Amino acid sequence: MFIPLNSSDTKWSDFTLVCPCISVGNVGQLATDLIISTLKMEHVGYLSDSSMLPMCGNDPFNTSGLVEGKLCTTAEVYKSDEKRLLVVQLRALLVKGKHSQFRKKLLDWIKQSNFSRVILLTSSFAYERIDSQITGSPLRYLTTPLLEKHPNSPTKCGLGHWTQLERRDFVWSPEPEGTSIPDAAKGVYIPGGGIAKRFFEDCCREDISLAILLNFCSEGDNIPHAIQLANYLNEWLKVAEKSKQPSGCSFKIPSSWTLLFGNAVNPELY
Repeated sequence: MFIPLNSSDTKWSDFTLVCPCISVGNVGQLATDLIISTLKMEHVGYLSDSSMLPMCGNDPFNTSGLVEGKLCTTAEVYKSDEKRLLVVQLRALLVKGKHSQFRKKLLDWIKQSNFSRVILLTSSFAYERIDSQITGSPLRYLTTPLLEKHPNSPTKCGLGHWTQLERRDFVWSPEPEGTSIPDAAKGVYIPGGGIAKRFFEDCCREDISLAILLNFCSEGDNIPHAIQLANYLNEWLKVAEKSKQPSGCSFKIPSSWTLLFGNAVNPELY
């Protein structure tokens, strides 16, 4: 699934993998953009599989103001040796009916690469919140049993103020034939969260160190939600410097964000 640009970029045993879900408001993908842009991460490869719709576009992190001929594809992989971080950016939808194939291929790559931990960034419909989720922080997290034992888990890193995603007793969803939902994943409800729920079940079943970070939101101008989620991640990983900016961190906005919802249209286009 992973195609490296350099054959030496295949060993990640002490790296943390960060991957967004294609979810409501594209919040996970926007937060991932911020991390890649801020750390000036190196493009080291891409993911290729028939479960992903093909896509090609201009380099979203171009800073020179010139067209340099660089392109981006459906799923690209970036790394930061300094932060021991590997980041996947997804830029297109998954093929209908092939979500389980994508999850399986991603899980196989994770196991082969032996990442120290995996962090999934996603979002969930704000209108689906229960009473306890309406007030306070809109941010929640989930961890698999294996990660909970890890010395760098949120609960062991001074993040006791974080709120775990509340479980729901009434949640039901059809299970694939021959499988059952692990006890640690029962009651998990992430509407609008893409593959997050099923992938959490997979990782509980396969004993993978996974954390899901999510933000409740609605469709619209989701830049503030992305900054919130990136801050949430940074509070744990500490990959970006703190600042006095309203965002709380000195995130570098990618050049591609000038075309996002809510921004003025470039008059040169007319």
